[in-house]
This record gives sequence, C-alpha cells and structure tokens, in this order.
Amino acid sequence: MRGIKPGSDDGTEMPRTAPYKPGFFLLLCAALLLFSVPERAEASGVTRLALVAASTAHDGGPVLAGLDMGLDRGWKTYWREPGDSGIAPTFDWSQSENVADIELRWPAPRRFDDPGDITFGYTDELLLPLRVTPADPSLPVTLRLSLFYGICSDTICVPREAELELMLPAGPAEGGIMPTADAARLRAALARVPVAPADPGRLSVGWRPDAAPTLEVRLHRCGTGCVPPALIVDGPANVWFDTPAVTREGETVLYSVPAEVLSTAMLEGEELVFIFSGPDEAMAFRKTLP
Repeated sequence: MRGIKPGSDDGTEMPRTAPYKPGFFLLLCAALLLFSVPERAEASGVTRLALVAASTAHDGGPVLAGLDMGLDRGWKTYWREPGDSGIAPTFDWSQSENVADIELRWPAPRRFDDPGDITFGYTDELLLPLRVTPADPSLPVTLRLSLFYGICSDTICVPREAELELMLPAGPAEGGIMPTADAARLRAALARVPVAPADPGRLSVGWRPDAAPTLEVRLHRCGTGCVPPALIVDGPANVWFDTPAVTREGETVLYSVPAEVLSTAMLEGEELVFIFSGPDEAMAFRKTLP
C-alpha cells in the first residue's frame, strides 16, 4: 500500500486523476446528551456524520461509543491505511473532557482494485467503534472530535473537516442506564474488528523461491463450506503489497502476494499484520519475517 497522494489547495471537488493538497471546507455536526442529529452534507457523498454511544450514561468503566458515517451510493471513505490514492483520516480528541483513553477499533476494510490503484476503505457506511475510558467515574464524559477525512467516488475526491461532540452523563440515568438505538449496530461493528486468532498456527508465511518478491501466505484448516476470506497485508510504509492471487490446496488457502520491494532482505525481522475478513470471522495475525 502506498502513501497518500497530495491534494488541492481550495478543498473543492477534484478529479481522481488530478493531484491535490489537503484543503477542505467545514462540516459541522454536534451532539448534546446523546442526541447527535445527522445533517446531510452540502455536497453529495455523506448522508450522516455523528458520534453515538451504546448506552444512555456511563457507569465509570469503559463505554462503547462510535463514529457513525453514512455514505451516498457510489462513494467510499478510507481505512487507517488508505492505500495508493486514498485519504487517511486523522482524529483530534484533545478538547474532550473527563477522558482517560480512547481506543479506535477499525472494522476490516474492503479492498478496491482499480488499474494501477489499490485502496482500502468502506462503502455505504462506516461505524467505527470507540472504547472510551472515563478519567473520573463520577463525572460526565464529553467527547469532542476534530475530524479530517476524505470521501471519493469513481471520478472525484473530496477532503473534509468536521467538529463533533457527544456527552455521556455519569451514573444511572433516571430508570437506570439503558441501551440506545445504536447499541446493536455498535456491537455488530465491533464483531467485524479483526482479532488475534485462537489458533495462531493456522497461518504460515514465506517467500516464494526463484521468483520476483512474492509472499506465500497459507491459511490452514479452511475445510468444506469455508469461504476463503479476503486478505490485506499491512507492513512498513516503504513496502507495498499488491492484490493476492488465491488458490486452494485441500483445506489450505494459498495467497500469493507480490511485494514491491527491491530485496526480500529489506523485510528481514519486520513484523507484518495479515488481516483476514470473511462472512463469519475477522482475524489479524502478526508474523515476523525471518
């Protein structure tokens, strides 16, 4: 996956093929006491953007919240590693109150393969789970996010900014702490976050001998009825991994992944993350190359 290509000065819509510099217009969405009213963007692309929570209050422990983005048909937004021409999102939580920690939990992205361009992201919607830990369990938590992100269609990319806010009161609200309308959606999004597998031995990785640098990634114990999951390889910024060719060897799925690297020696001792996503599970294996 390659770095971000520069963008335009004025933040207006621009062709995908044109170079651009980060510049953008402001999109404001605010939330008060869990009521985040989604506002349709002035331009096409985003249908809603808000911070949401799974409960009406917090009990002093970590709370499940999320960034909720809806997209028009034909538009996409990007993963933390956007690929060749995507726009990486950035998050500034520095104005939040009574927050000890915020952990972003990225659902497994899709791969978008275009001629000469591979990107990673989401269509339709992105519900990004957040694990929020209060600093003082007796006080309300106020999340304030300054967000920079990008959306793209087949012809144009639009970089944008947003200021979002969500307040969670402390302790049981009247009638106790209750789940919100977003609770089930947040739990479903959390289930799509890749996790370390119970059996790390399911994965083996090595270089294909006597060929251009190509990783041979084998996912074992994918038997009858197993649909080979999609694979994304995440590694150092100066190394790029192309779309894998997928074949089966009995109950083993073989992914042949070309690596754009001068020499395999450049990756000796490097840790790579192998992200698999399928209809039934999402897994993230970490492997250090010999």
